[in-house]
Amino acid sequence: PDFPGMSNAENCRDWDTGFPIKTDAIREKDETYWKTYRGTPKAFVSLAAGQTMWTNRFGDLTALRFSAATNVVESKLREQLNPATVGLSFTDVRGEAIAASTQGQDFGQLFIGFSFFLIVSALMLMTLLFRFSLEQRSGEMGILLALGFAPRHVRALLLCEGAVLALLGGVVGIVGGMGYARAMLYGLSTLWRSAVGTSNLIYESQPATLIIGGFSSVMLACFTIFLSVRREAKRPVRALLQESNGSEFETASMICGKGRRAFWIGWASFLPAVGLTGYGLFHREVVMPGLFFGAAVLLLTAGIAWVTWLLHRAAATIDATDLTLVRLGLQNLTRRMGRSRAIIILLASGSFLIASIGIFRLDATTDQHMRNSGTGGFAFVGESALPIIQDLNTPAGREFYNIDAKVVTNSAVLSLRLREGDDASCLNLNRAQKPRLLGVNPASLAERKAFTFAAIETKSIEQPWLLLNQKLENDEIPAIADANSIQWALGKKLGDTFPYIDEHGRTRQIRLVGAVANSILQGSLLVSEENFIRLFPSESGYRFFLVDAAFVVGSTPSNEISKHLTRALQDHGLELTPSVTRLNALNAVQNTYLNTFQILGGLGLLLGSLGLGLVVLRNVLERRNELGLLQAIGVNRRRVLTLVIGEHGLLLSIGLLLGIASACIAVLPAALAPGAPLPLGSLMLTLLGVGLFGGLATYTASLYALRGRLIDALRGE
Repeated sequence: PDFPGMSNAENCRDWDTGFPIKTDAIREKDETYWKTYRGTPKAFVSLAAGQTMWTNRFGDLTALRFSAATNVVESKLREQLNPATVGLSFTDVRGEAIAASTQGQDFGQLFIGFSFFLIVSALMLMTLLFRFSLEQRSGEMGILLALGFAPRHVRALLLCEGAVLALLGGVVGIVGGMGYARAMLYGLSTLWRSAVGTSNLIYESQPATLIIGGFSSVMLACFTIFLSVRREAKRPVRALLQESNGSEFETASMICGKGRRAFWIGWASFLPAVGLTGYGLFHREVVMPGLFFGAAVLLLTAGIAWVTWLLHRAAATIDATDLTLVRLGLQNLTRRMGRSRAIIILLASGSFLIASIGIFRLDATTDQHMRNSGTGGFAFVGESALPIIQDLNTPAGREFYNIDAKVVTNSAVLSLRLREGDDASCLNLNRAQKPRLLGVNPASLAERKAFTFAAIETKSIEQPWLLLNQKLENDEIPAIADANSIQWALGKKLGDTFPYIDEHGRTRQIRLVGAVANSILQGSLLVSEENFIRLFPSESGYRFFLVDAAFVVGSTPSNEISKHLTRALQDHGLELTPSVTRLNALNAVQNTYLNTFQILGGLGLLLGSLGLGLVVLRNVLERRNELGLLQAIGVNRRRVLTLVIGEHGLLLSIGLLLGIASACIAVLPAALAPGAPLPLGSLMLTLLGVGLFGGLATYTASLYALRGRLIDALRGE
């Protein structure tokens, strides 16, 4: 048959077939035969011999010849012809689209989990405010009890009042939540656009969701109010009528009993935290951030419990013979132990959330030249619109595409076969039903030791990339993917299989045998080139490329190679992107979610600082007569102000230290990773921001509460 670029050539050396030909092997008699007979075969061999010599991935026959075109042959062909045999298959596009959207990753639970500290902070602040109100009405409660009202009736009265306020707050919260959701979507559509790619985000609220959220918040608030009312109603009538704090009527044995309980709660939380941390450090080859985060939460709980124990111990060991201003300030904290503990919990939780999340922010520029980094040490990643058949690393291939060897002397191109499919990266908000497939030579990546594996199925193998060459049971095809793609985009885990339809319409099972940690390969499944050809024999050439270039430490690679290759292969639609740019675009998704979570932590810290200011204000207003007495016996106003700021500044410091210390455990997986930055910047920023804001709240509340003449408080003015 006529072959373009060959049939019209006058001599064999002028053949232009699109694939390499060893023209030096053409002899003179071959030229003579070509001029005389052109494409006439020189010999005929048997069908079996031809199939043995020339079978390839496209099959072992090029034509079928029938002795006679009869109706019988036509009918038999129509009966046996399967569209799948010629690559024709039918896809339920609507069904796949519905499955992709309904099975997408639900980040609602993730937001609820990270909002836990904010919810706790809000409830504790509400508890403080409600208790302040109850303390002001303690005389009223005492009168009701003295007149014969049962404690349960008094509790019901106060609970109903609080429930009405909680209901009103729930309504306001629903409106505020809708506004917050709209603000988040607006941020994702503008400021954080890189996290959602080209997806168009539309706000949609469902009445059931709003009702459930509002009802849950009201019930939590009512339960918190119930606990406060129950505790207050248990106080003696005499104490309520005198409007005295309940702690004044606690005996030393009661205080010590509570302290011992907090002490053992601390040990019950600390020991599991140590166990989980040790287990995680011993199995460092498996990335387990959730385990370390859980250990950090337990450590935070232990720290709060032990601080509570120390406060109870300090309250039970009052020595009036050795009372200084410092000891007096410490004793003042123990008088309102519930307030002090609440402030510590608020500040510790907020600082823990901000510091523990900040370290997981990703930046591909720090170690982009390293083979074990997310770029794999490759300078560029590219994709072409049309397949490239020639090997771009050989002189013949470079000459074919007119590539200047001098420009690409210190570079190499790793070519991969590509089968189009769903994007299985974090940029796709839907669940990938048929992910994009890449066919690679595993030995090429194994020689380079490119990328870092988060986990592999077979621990004994030295180079994980060679897992792609193994033969699995049930004719399963081994595949490797990015860990984020496996978990979030596919909803799978290591060792899982999922169906994949090949070129002939047959369903094949692909098994995940390895997970690469945070790489530019995110969005695709990698199989061996051999298995790729088995699945899709008609996908000729290469369309996905990883370009090696000479890196200079401390500087970015030159763009000359990228420009030259793009210009030389412009007819094939080659587009090259710096690997660090590609990885940062993928990292932007995680960094954006971290930003949103840190906003939640910041709101928690805002509530903590506000609570600290309210506690300072309340404590000082309650103690104006005591502070006036100090001033009357010779303590000047400046030292009184220092006393107030110092004792509440201690609460601020304890809360920050507990949160930061616990966050250090949560960030261990990231801090111990090769080339990972230390969390010092995040920790210092947290300390500075919270310290300044909390200190400002404390100072402002102290000045406001200490305004006027303190001595006048001794006269009841």
